[in-house]
Amino acid sequence: MRGCIHPLFPHLFIKTHFYLSHWNEIIEGCKRKNPQSQEALYRGCYAGMMKLCIRYASDMDEAAAIYNEAMLKVFNTLHQFEGRGDLMGWIRRIVVNTCIDHCRKQAKFVHSALEQVPEENISLDPEIYERLSAGNVMALLQELPRNTALVFNLFVLDGYKHEEIGQLLGIAAGTSKWHLNEARRLLKNKLENLLKKEIYTDVI
Repeated sequence: MRGCIHPLFPHLFIKTHFYLSHWNEIIEGCKRKNPQSQEALYRGCYAGMMKLCIRYASDMDEAAAIYNEAMLKVFNTLHQFEGRGDLMGWIRRIVVNTCIDHCRKQAKFVHSALEQVPEENISLDPEIYERLSAGNVMALLQELPRNTALVFNLFVLDGYKHEEIGQLLGIAAGTSKWHLNEARRLLKNKLENLLKKEIYTDVI
């Protein structure tokens, strides 16, 4: 089972599958800054939240840095969680916002007149999704230009609207639409080329 050592708890080797029990005890322990409870929460969030961070990062080291920053925010603000909602949903919002903050610091958008850009209907053959693994798709996503991948993540995978993306990144909604169109176009070409290579490999 794969895993990695992380800087918040240097002695800990993280397994990518871990199921938490006794949520209330762990949450209350984290609120008291108990190291064992913090370690347990870090473990329990790792697999799902690291997948999210990887989508916004250029490599595993950057993803781990984003995750650690997000979990520090979780530990420092957990007293605000009153237990009435979904804990993982609450943590996920913090992780997503940390990813956005991280990418926004590095993003350099070209501000041009792109207010009225229509969304293009660029579709992919369902067979492509059936043949490729999630790992292949994520690897291709990381090959996209940084800003284009950021908009694609926010719109397609995290459900933000173009107006919301514009407010988050300080760009026009039309600029967001342009990057989404570009991401879909590039992904379509990359996925179709990868599928052709797999078919050719199968034949020979």
